[in-house]
Amino acid sequence: MRQMANPKQKLSAKELKKKKKKKKARMLAPVPSKLAKEQKHFIDYKDIETLSKFISGVGKLLSRKRAGTNAREQQMVREAVKLSRFMALLPYVAN
Repeated sequence: MRQMANPKQKLSAKELKKKKKKKKARMLAPVPSKLAKEQKHFIDYKDIETLSKFISGVGKLLSRKRAGTNAREQQMVREAVKLSRFMALLPYVAN
């Protein structure tokens, strides 16, 4: 049986190779939101053209990553879509 190495002991070259290196976190460039480009600070539930950009073909809301929105904008989109569905401006499910 192999004995456990004392943490204070130096490791051999083979053992150092076996240890996995930590991956460095990639720094991604910040992506400007689509709504900021259009200078929209408020999303209206009656604006179906804009809301349809944030809905998939099946009728689901797109994720923040796919939609290109930040957290606050995604919350506004979610509330506007919910209200427009309730007012029957948008369908709940696409056919």
